[in-house]
Amino acid sequence: MSGTEEPMETDDRYIVPGLVRGLEALQAFSDEKRNLSVSELAEIIGVNRSSAFRIAYTLEHCGFLHKEDNSRRYSLNSRVLDLGFTYLSGLDLLEPSRPIMQRLRDQTTIACHLVIRQGTDIVFVDRYQATGPFTSTVGVGTRWPAHATVTGQLLLSDLSDEAITELYRDYRWETFTEGTPTSLEALLARIREVRGQPALISWGYFNPAMAACAAPIYRQSDSSMIASVSVSCPLGGIAREEFEGRIRDEVIAAAQSLSRTLSLNNAHP
Repeated sequence: MSGTEEPMETDDRYIVPGLVRGLEALQAFSDEKRNLSVSELAEIIGVNRSSAFRIAYTLEHCGFLHKEDNSRRYSLNSRVLDLGFTYLSGLDLLEPSRPIMQRLRDQTTIACHLVIRQGTDIVFVDRYQATGPFTSTVGVGTRWPAHATVTGQLLLSDLSDEAITELYRDYRWETFTEGTPTSLEALLARIREVRGQPALISWGYFNPAMAACAAPIYRQSDSSMIASVSVSCPLGGIAREEFEGRIRDEVIAAAQSLSRTLSLNNAHP
């Protein structure tokens, strides 16, 4: 995810529409929509009911969807997890991060996360639950819009303005708080403001009830930002002065330590 990242051009001649629809069908399921009828699936992905049935039937046959007993509703099947676990195991990030993230969690007593960017979203790829009284509800696989979160803005800051402009072409801007950028111009202004900072802090910026701090993890061979370390807790769980001081310093130190560890691991395969 370097600042010179260029948008990938696509040639529609090589796109398989049926596969696209199948992937869209899998993405139609969420925490709010854990099971769907064929009619609901058809409406979400924009196809007729007959096409939605064939898509659901195929995905069920391949093990990616489960048809609930005595029901015409579908839910995700465990085979979807296989893809997720394969992806996570392919990140040369999780194993070397464990002692560093556990130490950060113990030092701060609040929830710690590893986060990457995928397109216009951030994705939580690992979580270390708080040792204090505040339990994090953010699970592995949770996706949030990058433009609205300090972690996302941090990861976006590794891109050039041109790459961000292309990434957010025709984007539908969702607002969460008064601080949320609601246009490309506002996002670019924010990114220019934060680019190069060692950490970003949210005090109710995305979720009005939560505080967060994020610091970048770099691939030292090319100085590209590959992920972020973040911590979060309810507002008032830690005094703001301490959060913006000691907690911020601990997060930066953890991110720098992980960057060095990844560099050493790559140098000695």
